[in-house]
Amino acid sequence: MNKTLENLQKEIIFEAKKGYPILLSGAVVFLIFTLMPLVFPIEAVRLIWIFGLGVIFPIGMVISKILGVNLLSIDNPLGTLSGIVAAPQAFYIPVFIIVYMKIPEYLPFTIGLLAGSHFLPYIWIYKSKAYLFVTLGICLSALILGGFFVGQAFTLVPLAMSIVYGIGVLLILRELKVSHV
Repeated sequence: MNKTLENLQKEIIFEAKKGYPILLSGAVVFLIFTLMPLVFPIEAVRLIWIFGLGVIFPIGMVISKILGVNLLSIDNPLGTLSGIVAAPQAFYIPVFIIVYMKIPEYLPFTIGLLAGSHFLPYIWIYKSKAYLFVTLGICLSALILGGFFVGQAFTLVPLAMSIVYGIGVLLILRELKVSHV
């Protein structure tokens, strides 16, 4: 049976719950990153940022399992598209490493802009204005706080990102409630 694009979107929204467990994971991870400069020397914090980003997806998967959300809708072509949209983040790692080696104080700026921008396609995939908020909120936070408050960027940027992700989760939950999905 051929399904319409509309039906595929409804299915992925229902199954994946608009992917909010990943945003919830990001909120937690970046909140932890906010506290890192209080515990570790800045050199360690910089490395933790590069390697610590890799835990967001696995933690999101654990959260999704706990909440009964199917983030990997492999039977739905839009599930495959969601994975393809997320995958390029792996190619950002060399950029992060070069920034770490050359201008490490700009890691929050770089990571925030690249991480935030990758959420843009989810506005369409999930029919969600919450992802527009997340994209703009993360990118603007990284740009302003990471670009102009460089000395405090390893605290301000992750705090802002955690807040934006958290608000994004609340907005998605509201969208899901309104649509009765």
